[in-house]
Amino acid sequence: MNSNSAVFLNNTIGNSFKTTVGVRQGCLLSPVLFNIFLERIMQDTLHQHSPTISIGGRPVCNLRFADDMDLIARSQAESQVLTDRLVASSKAFGMEVSSEKSKVMVSSERVNDASITMDDEPLELVHKFKYLGTTLHEDGSSTVEVRTRIALATAAFAKLGKIWKSSISFKAKHKLFRSLVISILTYGCETWTLLADTERRIQVFENQCLRKLLRISYKDHVTNESVRELVVAYVGP
Repeated sequence: MNSNSAVFLNNTIGNSFKTTVGVRQGCLLSPVLFNIFLERIMQDTLHQHSPTISIGGRPVCNLRFADDMDLIARSQAESQVLTDRLVASSKAFGMEVSSEKSKVMVSSERVNDASITMDDEPLELVHKFKYLGTTLHEDGSSTVEVRTRIALATAAFAKLGKIWKSSISFKAKHKLFRSLVISILTYGCETWTLLADTERRIQVFENQCLRKLLRISYKDHVTNESVRELVVAYVGP
C-alpha cells in the first residue's frame, strides 16, 4: 500500500516521506502505532456523526478490536453512510476494507432486510456470523453460541481423559478443569443472553464433568447438590 509518514516535533509537522519498511516483527510499538493509525481513520469516519443507538445510556455507533470492526446504526441509510465514510477514510490513508469479509446483519422485529454496498458491491446479508470468535445471531439469542461452546469444551475435556483417570489429587484436576475446559466453555460469556434452557445445558455439562473428576456415576444415586458439596469440601467455595 502507499504509506507516508511525517515527524511531529516542536508543534510542527515536517515534510512527509514514503514508508517502505514497517517496524520489526514482534516490536512492542506495533500494536500501539496501529491503534493510533486506526483511531485516526475512525475519527475521520465519525466526524460530525451522531450515533442513534445507545447501550446502557451511552451512544454507540461502532465496536472495535484490533482490525475487526462492527458498525452499528438504526437505519439502512445510516449504515450506508457509515460504510461509505469508512471506505473513503481508509483509502485516504492507504488502507482497504475487505468487502468479502464484510457482512450485514439486521437485528429488528420489524425489518429483516437491508441492502448495503461497498464500492458498488452489495454486501452479503447474514442471519448470524462469527465476530471475535463468538457467533452473533440476528435475534440476539445465544443458544447457538452456547451449544457451540459446550461442544468445544466437551472435546477439550475428552482430550484430557488420561489426566482425569490419573491418581493426581482432585484439587489439581479441578484447577486443570477450570483453566483448560471452563475457559473454553465461558469464552465471550459476558455477551450471552441466557434463557432457562441454555442455563440448564451449562449446568448439565458442568455436573457431568465434575462427576467424572470425582469418579461418581449416576448409578451411585448421588445428587448434583451432593456432588457440588464434595467439590467445595475439596477445593473450597
